[in-house]
Amino acid sequence: MNEVIVGLSGHIDHGKTSIIKALTNEFSGSLKEDSKRGMTIDLGIAFLNDKITLIDVPGHEDFVKNMLTGIQSVDIGLLVVSADDGIMPQTTEHFNIIKLLNVSELIVLINKIDLVDNEMIELVQLEILELLQNTKFENSEIIHVSTLNGTGIKKVKEVLEKKTNNSSYKNNEGPFRVPIDRFFSIKGFGTIVTGTALSGSINVGDEVCIQPIKKTVKIRGLNTHNKSVNSISTGQRAAINLQNININELRRGYQITSTNSFVGSKSIIAKIQILDNANKFIKKNQRIRIHLGTAEVIGKVFLFNEKEIKRGENSIVLINFEQSIVVSYKDKFIIRHYSPVFTIGGGEVIIQSENKNDFFNTAKMKLSDISIIINDLKKMQNNDFIDFIVQNFNQSPILLEQLCIQLGYLKSQLLKVLKNYNNIIMVEHLKKTWILTDRQLSKLKKKIINFIEDFLNQNSYSNNINKEIIISQLSINSDFIDYLLFILEKEKKIEKKNDGWTIFKHHIQLSESDRQNKEMIIDILNKEGFATSSIKDLSSKCNIKDDKLFNNLIKICESENLIIKINESILVSTYNINLIKEKLNIFLKTHSSITISEFKDLLQISRKYAIPILEYLDKISFTYREGNERKILK
Repeated sequence: MNEVIVGLSGHIDHGKTSIIKALTNEFSGSLKEDSKRGMTIDLGIAFLNDKITLIDVPGHEDFVKNMLTGIQSVDIGLLVVSADDGIMPQTTEHFNIIKLLNVSELIVLINKIDLVDNEMIELVQLEILELLQNTKFENSEIIHVSTLNGTGIKKVKEVLEKKTNNSSYKNNEGPFRVPIDRFFSIKGFGTIVTGTALSGSINVGDEVCIQPIKKTVKIRGLNTHNKSVNSISTGQRAAINLQNININELRRGYQITSTNSFVGSKSIIAKIQILDNANKFIKKNQRIRIHLGTAEVIGKVFLFNEKEIKRGENSIVLINFEQSIVVSYKDKFIIRHYSPVFTIGGGEVIIQSENKNDFFNTAKMKLSDISIIINDLKKMQNNDFIDFIVQNFNQSPILLEQLCIQLGYLKSQLLKVLKNYNNIIMVEHLKKTWILTDRQLSKLKKKIINFIEDFLNQNSYSNNINKEIIISQLSINSDFIDYLLFILEKEKKIEKKNDGWTIFKHHIQLSESDRQNKEMIIDILNKEGFATSSIKDLSSKCNIKDDKLFNNLIKICESENLIIKINESILVSTYNINLIKEKLNIFLKTHSSITISEFKDLLQISRKYAIPILEYLDKISFTYREGNERKILK
């Protein structure tokens, strides 16, 4: 069912509550004080029918923050202007808030027409047209009403019902999300919270999360339009009965969300717009009040390459919050002056930070680095920043699940969205899915290649580099490094050599003296057969006094599979190891197995060499041990 939230706003005593009473025969106030004072100081809720919920927001300037709580979820705004007063300060402020939050549609009601003559009504109408001029609402319908004699009330109902039947204001896709605007306890039921579902759906019995406190609770019951229901979805106003939470743990501004979908954030990069009114501006490092969803939080604005943002101007800024709130990509918010309190402008979230990711972590990033990001965002012509967000995770590509949280999307929804981006690719490896741009992947592949090349250039006697060194030196997720190595090997850019990685077809360039020394080592080992010199004696025989050089030459011979290091003191040439294998093959054609004693006699070596060589052959699975004897592994 397509349900619509209609919010009444306007100056105090212009008749918002009386209009709701005329439309529904209900008093919309939620507090006893509302009825006593004859004005709404908190949100009032009433239902026109099963499809239309009316929210009465406070008009008095002292309660604008309560007004902001109600207006955030509104689809259609009803701006009420009294015919005997005309446009008043809160009329203008409420209209500015409706503009900044980009409410879908606006209907203006000129109320109390029974108190003035036609000439006054025409003057008020001209004031309203001037207010609406050059905004998306300049062609909005203006209806004349009187709650005293009922004039225009029927027409208001008809217009609302027509708009409800013909329009769809909210997309039902997305994880479930309800900003809490009220909470209380009822004996026999426990904790009740109220709010409007901004996206998704839930059922009785589902587990949900209270953010930003990360508390998992269960849905005990649901009520909408004063009826118990089994489920609610996008756009529906509901009372939600929660298990496992006390009202002392709750605050207005917290959100009920699908599990693993949203997080509390302490920083955002946002696009902000300053109202085109006198005395409206934002200075560098200014403290401000942010109203987002039903939350109010104090924040500090950081400007880059500008000292202030003047009235009518827009910019992209960093805002750090003093407390965590739940924000997501494209969320709209209102900015108010810290003290005295008045509305300055509004904004839209581009990037939110939980202070746990590599791309945007204000706890670690320098302001100069954030400045680069913001300057790049300012150069972008459109209002779509998804590929920019993906790209700027740089060396640590974002996982699909993390991007869902960053953007506030369900996995299925995000996958559908990403199909529209030709430059965004998905990498599936080791049961993980990373999202990155093709340019980002190219840069990462090049980074791996350059790192291996630099290592080999700086270590001229090495012909490979261990993967653990690559992981420790590059700030790239180790699993993603595994993928990069795999794909670069497939593309024949690198290759596996022994226990490390090297550039494809890389060969160590030795000096003439090094080449001669290397050949000498191989020649001596080949001639010594199976009982070779110790490593120390071998260096003396080669007359190589530089231990580091000798060890490097040994490593090169090993990597080229010319010699085998049996243990820390025994080296045997590969040529002689192959001779040992041939001799064993011949011996075991006429014998079922071979003992250590028989092996010593076969090779004419002592136990000092026989046991380590046999253990090496076991290790490479050429032979296997059965008791005190060896057999060839078939």
